[in-house]
Amino acid sequence: MKSPSASRSETSIEERVQRLHAPGIVDLHFDLPMDLYEKRKRAGVLATHYLPEFDAGGIGVIGAAIYIEDRYLPEMALDVALDQIARMYAEVEKTDRFAICKTYDQILRACAAKKIVLLITMEGVEPLGEDFDLLRVFYELGVRVIGLTHARRNAAGSGGIFAASGSPRDGLTGFGRDLVRECERLGILIDLAHINPKGFEEIVDLTTKPLIVSHTNARKFYDIERNISDEQIKLVGQRGGVIGMNAILVSASEEKSTIDHYVDHIEHVIDLIGIDGVGIGFDFCEYLFSQLPESVRLEIAAKLTQPHFIPDLTNHSHARNLTRKLIERGFSDEKIEKILRGNWMRIFEELQ
Repeated sequence: MKSPSASRSETSIEERVQRLHAPGIVDLHFDLPMDLYEKRKRAGVLATHYLPEFDAGGIGVIGAAIYIEDRYLPEMALDVALDQIARMYAEVEKTDRFAICKTYDQILRACAAKKIVLLITMEGVEPLGEDFDLLRVFYELGVRVIGLTHARRNAAGSGGIFAASGSPRDGLTGFGRDLVRECERLGILIDLAHINPKGFEEIVDLTTKPLIVSHTNARKFYDIERNISDEQIKLVGQRGGVIGMNAILVSASEEKSTIDHYVDHIEHVIDLIGIDGVGIGFDFCEYLFSQLPESVRLEIAAKLTQPHFIPDLTNHSHARNLTRKLIERGFSDEKIEKILRGNWMRIFEELQ
């Protein structure tokens, strides 16, 4: 039987968690559009499948990432990207709980109305091909965050590989540099997630606004070029940016892929650049991975890496588990609020 003091302590923690999640937390990377596209023959997927998990986790803003799988490249990249956006708009029309937002003011109004915000992002510019004018089309459709690459090479540059070294050593292409300049002019946030080290350096040099990395982990704990080095973390901090912590690439070891080790990554970023420099980019995709045939899962593991999912942090309904762990590790409410929401909201003020 628990003592009265233990019960009061648990109640106090749960009250803190509830209070911290009440305004809605921000996850800047989720592969929602590709799943809506694959389930396009089913109506109401957003409300029936995703809404319960988002509500359970107290989610307020989702970075909904357009991503084009290899099987659609190159011919179908544009069509699939446009269809992914179309599915988001069609699904949002079926429920009053979601809003696709393009500006900071729209985000604030939607959150105040207790709607879950979808902020459209792009992971890899394959949908653009080499057509610079398509950037403006996607901007008008609502894309407000763009990462130039995933792990592969495209017309803009090359991604960092899932190994300690060996990424292409060249930087951005001329097309990639033009895209970066135009994104900054339009008010599209440039996402440094996945870019190779040389491309990272060039984006830093080409931009003036705060730098962001929507979803990554610290190379100190998992030394692959896809993750972010201490030097890169410091560059983001010097520019007043934010790094979203990824819940998949926490460790190369299954045994160390835990919430505690996830918080180690958060603390490492804070130690280097302060509490204002860290946010959430969960990249929850176990549900997508589990839907794949075993042969495809093995192919992905061989090409990229074997993902190790954190057992009690695999989907948005688990988000409160992270907050409980942050409380357990001694974080104040003010610091937790910045990690879960405040730091990304500050960055969103850059949106036009």
